Amino acid sequence: MPQRPSEPSSRPNRGEAREALIAAGRRLFAERGYKATTTREIATEAGVSHALLRYHFSSKEGLRDAVDENVLGGFERAFASARDEGLESGTLAEAGRAAALMFGADEERRRYIRRVLVDGDERAAALLGRLVEGARREVDRLLAGPGAPPAEDRRWAPYQVLFLILGPLLLEPALEAVMGGDPFAPETLAERSAANQRLLRRGLFGPR
Repeated sequence: MPQRPSEPSSRPNRGEAREALIAAGRRLFAERGYKATTTREIATEAGVSHALLRYHFSSKEGLRDAVDENVLGGFERAFASARDEGLESGTLAEAGRAAALMFGADEERRRYIRRVLVDGDERAAALLGRLVEGARREVDRLLAGPGAPPAEDRRWAPYQVLFLILGPLLLEPALEAVMGGDPFAPETLAERSAANQRLLRRGLFGPR
């Protein structure tokens, strides 16, 4: 039976403690919510002393900020991975694959984002705002040049892209029951990502 992180033989050293605390915070915040989770519970889950948590993050809010940075930092890593796969930079295929990697490969990241957005506090608005800004940057990059849509469409474009991505994430438990399988299984995710790219390029009722 695997040992819990809090057992002595699996305690991280001081250099590893920060990452262990971020991972434990992300996991417990996703399971219980931010308000219901204490810093002592996070330290125990991470297998480190409570003093080390205070040393690295000062407070629970500081740890939450670090968790958010860790989760949202996945965007840059995802785009790097998409380019490593040979996808051309600045294309819709690259953006679609990066989104699939960002939200599809890590169940814990999906659970954390879902919990924050469903809790609906000021943190939800801040996190969603950052996601919108990230989507806006990518949309502006992809729509640069002649033939760009009018301003009223560009205003909504980042939200529409996020709706396509976050919809399955927020509905994941029910979607799994309706589909009869994991909606984030690699083959399902690839199929949905390709369909989303076609939808964004042509529109739902546009010419085929």
